[in-house]
Amino acid sequence: MKLKKTYAATIVYLLCCGAQAADTALNTPHLQGMDNFRDVAGTTTAYATANDGVMRQGVFYRSNAVTPTPSDLAVLDTLNITSVVDLRTPAEIATTPDTLPTGARYVNVDLIGNSGSTSSITSSLAGLTPAGVNAMMEDGERSFVTSSYARQGLNEVFRELAGADGAALFHCTAGKDRTGWTAAILQSIAGVGSADIMQNYLATNEYTAARINATVAALPPSVAETYRTLMGVQASWLQAGFDQILISYGTVDNYLKEGLGLDQATIYVLRAKMVRYAQLPGQQSFTGNAAAGAAFLNALQDSPLSGRYTAYNYYLQSAIDGGSLGGMEKRIGGQVYADAASYLLRAPSQINDKLSPWIAGNTLAVGSASVWMTGMDSYLGTDGNSARSSSNEHSAGAIVGSTWRANEQISVNGGIGYSHGTVSSNADEIKTNSTFITLGGRYALRSLQDGPYGTLQGTAGYVDYDSERRPGGGFDSARGDSSGQFYSARAGLGWFVPGIVTFDPSLGVQVTHLNLKGLQETNSEVALDVDGTNETQTSLVGNLDIHLKPFTPGSWALTPGINVGYERLLDDAQMTSHASLYGINVDQVSAYNSKNLYKTGINLSATTGNLTLAAGANVLAADDSSTGFNGTLTASYAF
Repeated sequence: MKLKKTYAATIVYLLCCGAQAADTALNTPHLQGMDNFRDVAGTTTAYATANDGVMRQGVFYRSNAVTPTPSDLAVLDTLNITSVVDLRTPAEIATTPDTLPTGARYVNVDLIGNSGSTSSITSSLAGLTPAGVNAMMEDGERSFVTSSYARQGLNEVFRELAGADGAALFHCTAGKDRTGWTAAILQSIAGVGSADIMQNYLATNEYTAARINATVAALPPSVAETYRTLMGVQASWLQAGFDQILISYGTVDNYLKEGLGLDQATIYVLRAKMVRYAQLPGQQSFTGNAAAGAAFLNALQDSPLSGRYTAYNYYLQSAIDGGSLGGMEKRIGGQVYADAASYLLRAPSQINDKLSPWIAGNTLAVGSASVWMTGMDSYLGTDGNSARSSSNEHSAGAIVGSTWRANEQISVNGGIGYSHGTVSSNADEIKTNSTFITLGGRYALRSLQDGPYGTLQGTAGYVDYDSERRPGGGFDSARGDSSGQFYSARAGLGWFVPGIVTFDPSLGVQVTHLNLKGLQETNSEVALDVDGTNETQTSLVGNLDIHLKPFTPGSWALTPGINVGYERLLDDAQMTSHASLYGINVDQVSAYNSKNLYKTGINLSATTGNLTLAAGANVLAADDSSTGFNGTLTASYAF
């Protein structure tokens, strides 16, 4: 079943799983009718674990038989206990049935079978000394490792606990032997140190001291110490069980997998339920987008993706074990959305650059017009660094338009175009499809063919784009789509200098506004809610076009030229994307982060009669190691 990504879901999860790693003080209530009731996370404070973790309180509770007083039951009803796992035999249950918290699901998993009957235990105590009790109980703890019956039962117990929707309570009769072993194994899975595991085990003697003293006081002196030993716990008992694990399986992990038959996913679910890690592997050393991604992965420990059978849970716990996030810190946040916004904001300036030779009108006779079609292709790549990943932009398209020279001083133009773009970073990809119109004109003080002039060009377009993020790490690809508009205007001044070599320097201001809708990704556990983009960029644009005198092989007039350009952004060059999952935010910045873009290129036009064919190519370079090229092919016909 797909999990809904809502703030409410996050709140419910936090209430269910008690993710309170920031406050290690435990506030587990002491219950009158269940004196051995306590949190597996610790006694007074939550236990620290391996890999900079802390036990979460309110996840798993351990107890003796569930026989609460009315006031106890009222307290239990506040703890969100949705599962009660009873480890006792049918005979024990018949003698003292559980009183369940409201709404709790009851499961019985007998761990010891007939050996746990009252008559069996009573008869085995006949003639025993405290030393004999110790030996018997050590054998009992070893049986949790050696007995196939107990191992099968523990498999069921841990799977039940892993699948619990909220907090879970497990217990036996006294809450010390079967319950103590189960708690110790859970704490081992969590990575709690052996001293704390033993402290938690021995805490039974403190929690049940009043009951033990009262029971022993009523017994004959000859059996008092034997019963006192039996009703409590000894360190040697639990140690015997762990020693047997080493003998039989070598490690606790082998015991879990080979002895109990638990799969890695279940072990990881249990561990994530119990532990919150303060820092993920390498997190403190990350910068920029990687730091934001690692913080996002960290925060998702408190989301419904954690402590369940999810790809996120398996990935993160594997990363904890492996000591590395495996590059996921760079891929998870969706840098490609920032890269796409950066690309779309800069695209209209490139369109204006490519149109400039065909909208001038200075090669037309007064009163005549031309129709033209320009094919465009461009690429820009930005190298990555520790703060951001590399990105690549590629676009191709065409513009069809017309220019009319109204008189000696004025020309006007208009056109319609289409561009397909691809923006990629971290194996993620956004494909854009833009349709646009452009309108403008040029006014010269003396003549379009000589002297100073002014230009004004406006472009407006519609953008539709589809995204696909491929985070890897066991996550499915996340897909999304959005749409929006862009508006661009360029105003400039220039001076056309005719001669054997013509010079056409110009200086202008380019303003572009981009408005994109937000989107909701789908198809992946880590599908993001991505905020929309509403950004304006302003830049200064300078160009110098130089053309040589045409030469005429045959019926064609060939005109070679070079052009040099410079664009200076006046606003922040780096775009930021904002996204969230379960109310947890992640921001990413674009790879492109240069206020200065340099352009240089060559072009060649060939004219015969009214037909002109032209080609041009430019090299692009920016201060942030961004490099690329663009090219045009144009056909124009004057009439």
